[in-house]
Amino acid sequence: MITKLILLYTLLYINVSCSMKLEYNKYNHYKYYDIKGDKSELDHLKNFMLHKDDSLLYIGNIKSAQIIVPPELNSAFLEIAKNDKVNATLLFDDISEVIRSEKPSILRSKKKGFSWDAYYDVDDIYNYLSNVSRTYPQWTEVIVGGQTYEGRQIRGIRINTPAAEGVEKPVFFIESGIHAREWIAPATTTYFINQLLTNSNPNVTRLRDQFDWRIFPTVNPDGYHYSYVVDRYWRKTRSISSNGCIGADPNRNWDYNWGQHSSSNDPCDYQLYAGSCPFSEIETKTLSSYISGIDNLLFYVGFHSHAALLLLPYSDSTEHVHNYEDLVQIGKVSLEYGYQVNKVMYSGPGTAAETLYKASGGSMDWVRYALNTPLVYTYELRGSSFHWPPEKIPEQGEEVTQMILGLAIEAENLGYFYSDFS
Repeated sequence: MITKLILLYTLLYINVSCSMKLEYNKYNHYKYYDIKGDKSELDHLKNFMLHKDDSLLYIGNIKSAQIIVPPELNSAFLEIAKNDKVNATLLFDDISEVIRSEKPSILRSKKKGFSWDAYYDVDDIYNYLSNVSRTYPQWTEVIVGGQTYEGRQIRGIRINTPAAEGVEKPVFFIESGIHAREWIAPATTTYFINQLLTNSNPNVTRLRDQFDWRIFPTVNPDGYHYSYVVDRYWRKTRSISSNGCIGADPNRNWDYNWGQHSSSNDPCDYQLYAGSCPFSEIETKTLSSYISGIDNLLFYVGFHSHAALLLLPYSDSTEHVHNYEDLVQIGKVSLEYGYQVNKVMYSGPGTAAETLYKASGGSMDWVRYALNTPLVYTYELRGSSFHWPPEKIPEQGEEVTQMILGLAIEAENLGYFYSDFS
């Protein structure tokens, strides 16, 4: 009887919550700080802030972090930072002003349509993919890589220009937006799609024609939509746990060393809940099934933000995969190509365990381990916090285009594939 009452209460809670109109969190007068110090100092400050508010801390690595501070906690934060000798640099005095600048106005949207000087919601991104497939019907199609908790499809685009008879192109898979709040990742991914389809530069057209492309701008569309309309800093999925808490980190939910490092078993953890078990989230379960069905998968590339860094598998180990030196060589060429665009050099390549922190249960590691995919990378794009000025999206889009071009060129030089171009 008690169990039935608990279940009934939970269902009522869910139904009431779902029927309520969600109010957008504007983060008015919240300050955004970059903090640096020794690990023990940062841990002390972290624990203090978590005790006050467990939803607003974003760790970068063992010696630095970034944190949003609500106005009522700002004085206490500065005092403990001073006492702990933590260097706190104010990045944004009022983060709400930055958030307001990211979205297109209604008037501008009607006038310009989809472009790369603002950030768009999921439906707009999906409409762009549909429009692209109608514009280039001979060699593009909208594809579905999985499903979501709220009933959306995980949509992407396949670009596969005609090849010589009997030639099976290697597959280049791009996963983007697995963390909802990292908006620059889907934006640069759609920019790259546009480059593949419209750029007449022979290097780009050759890149397009070398591979069978499967590109997914947002593999966590529920979370992305929620970050767009309710909470700009939402990271997880939108599944509901038995205790009513919402979401799991979809990049901690894959079946590789699940739950070991940089993850939480608390469903109410705002950032790092790894799910109830590997592939508990329908997004990761269905997407992994789709990826497993791809023949001739050569490249798997993920886009995140915001560390300006290139990562290699495995994320929770300092031991290196068998072709690690090749991955490093190819990655270095990629970063050199990107550097030529804006003269900004990314760090790496290296494992997350060596350059950031150990993290388990990520998509990149599962793809490498379970499918033995030869060339697997994760790019942490640039930005200050999880923000990048919308008018500068093309700047990173051009970098991404060149970095992927560098990957392909050096991979071919090392014999990972052979194209039929003279």
